[in-house]
Amino acid sequence: MKKCRKCGLPEHYQGIILNENHVCNYCEFYENNKEVFSDYKSLEIQFEEEIEKAKKKAAETGAKYDCITGLSGGKDGAYITYQLQHKYGLRVLTYTLDNGFSTEFGRKNIEILLDKLDVEHIWVNVKDSTLRQFYSASMKLIKNFCSVCFHFCHYYSHLLASQYGIPLIVNGRTRSQILQSADNIKGIEPFEISRDLKSFEYQMFKRLVDKLENNSCIDFMPEHEITSLSYFIYHDISDEEKMDFLEKNIGWIKPKSSVPHADCWAHPVAEYYSIVKHGYPVRTGELAEMVREGKMNLTQAEQEYKEDWNMYRVLEPEMEQRFMRRICIKNRAGC
Repeated sequence: MKKCRKCGLPEHYQGIILNENHVCNYCEFYENNKEVFSDYKSLEIQFEEEIEKAKKKAAETGAKYDCITGLSGGKDGAYITYQLQHKYGLRVLTYTLDNGFSTEFGRKNIEILLDKLDVEHIWVNVKDSTLRQFYSASMKLIKNFCSVCFHFCHYYSHLLASQYGIPLIVNGRTRSQILQSADNIKGIEPFEISRDLKSFEYQMFKRLVDKLENNSCIDFMPEHEITSLSYFIYHDISDEEKMDFLEKNIGWIKPKSSVPHADCWAHPVAEYYSIVKHGYPVRTGELAEMVREGKMNLTQAEQEYKEDWNMYRVLEPEMEQRFMRRICIKNRAGC
């Protein structure tokens, strides 16, 4: 199997193009823009400028909050909330999408954060039949349900922001998630910053957004101008540093294992179907991006890839049945 000689991405990775030197288009893009991505001093200045714009706008309109951010109980949302409140002096509203996949670990850490930081929080409860409809349809069409969670989180963060007059949304997407499949600047921070729901959805789903624009079931709320920032594209901090910081400052509980996404019990299902559909685990692109940035070498990335493959290539029947009951796919779970 051919691979990119720099980052290790396999030739069947989505959208990959290997040149005559066996270097992929994603590595070429990163190398061409490396100075921008690694200049954290300039990136943080850009972030601070957007923060000040949001504060000014919220003050002018009399909004109660300057920004909104999501919590799942994981490290990213918790770390962002702390920094926005303490470092940047923002009045933060938090929210959590109750999707039926949260774990005791996640719920406990949300309670800890809300108690220690004293920030206001909203549980977003979507009609369960609607969630099941979207999850079921997404699994049947593309063998993926994470995209449904992403969309509902995007939608409700923008909806809440519009209802409360909040000018800014700060999300917890990691640099690796943002840059793993970036081969041009369109829709990529810090080159392009989202100012509405449609442009933010484009950052996640690319051309699919254009196809869905006139679909009656998709409301992009074009009348609302709200800025979205991805905190970790502007700040350099490792996962271990985030967890150590949170443990020390608010008593956040670290996960007992190194398995990703301890805040979602269905994550093994997402991994399994990624292998079934694409032929590689979910983190494949993220690992390659970390190699590009020098945060791990090829050998380390290949080892983690193998560990993910071996962990998720078989889905335990109990987990599959639990998942099928949750999304209620007919003829699979007796729904």
